[in-house]
Amino acid sequence: MNQTHDDVLDLAAGFVLGALAPDEEAAVRDHLATCAEPHPEIEEFGGVVPYLADALDPVEPPASLRDRILHAAAMERPAEGGAQVELSAAPTRGRAPAPTPPAIPFPTAEERAARAAARPSRLGTWAMGIAAVLSIAVLGAWNLQLQARLSDVEGTLAAATAYQQGVARVLEVAAEDGAQTALLVPADPSTSAVGLAATGADGTVVISMRELAPTTGTQVYEAWVIVGDAGPVPLGHFTVGASGTGVFSGTTALAGPGAILALTLEPGPGATIPTQPVLTIGTLAAST
Repeated sequence: MNQTHDDVLDLAAGFVLGALAPDEEAAVRDHLATCAEPHPEIEEFGGVVPYLADALDPVEPPASLRDRILHAAAMERPAEGGAQVELSAAPTRGRAPAPTPPAIPFPTAEERAARAAARPSRLGTWAMGIAAVLSIAVLGAWNLQLQARLSDVEGTLAAATAYQQGVARVLEVAAEDGAQTALLVPADPSTSAVGLAATGADGTVVISMRELAPTTGTQVYEAWVIVGDAGPVPLGHFTVGASGTGVFSGTTALAGPGAILALTLEPGPGATIPTQPVLTIGTLAAST
């Protein structure tokens, strides 16, 4: 397995820590023995290992470890003339004899300190780069969450403002002499929409609704008035945006005490018969 200079750079940490597979470790050693380019990453990671050792508490090895080490050493010890000494006559399958690793000159502590003072540590540069990337990612995610929350707040505020303006118009009509008012509540489980309505003595009708599903395409909400046993009479329609609020204004001569106001969602304007289900309903009563 041939390793390039960049390959050895990627494997430097595992090589120093002894965490590479045998073939990878051998390939790294072969590269270090023949490559003319410097490999400061090896000595830098090598300088980290003593700190790791100092930071960890010693652990008592198992009693069998000594026997396993001696056995492994006997398997790898070269015999006279370069032959491998085997404890068993049976050949070891799937394993090539490990070559004697070349010596790697590690600088002294004084040399490492002098080199570190002369140039920035690559390990420190990598760490700073990783920290910068993580900071950007965290800040970016936080910014997106903040924007989403601000968008939700703005949407909620816009909906509340639109509904408040609609209610103000309803209350203006309700304050007139001879006015009727109604509370519109859900008539079908598919909706949670609620609203207020008022009719004036001159036939004016104002309805302010909230929590309606937004209309799409040619869809409209149609307002209806029902008097006694007579069929529903359309009053007019309105659309609803993303805020879920809607305000309807119209006129009718049928909106007396006891009359019923209702809303349906229609595929388009001009409905003469309500499309089921009826979404909200309310009964007009004299304002007090």
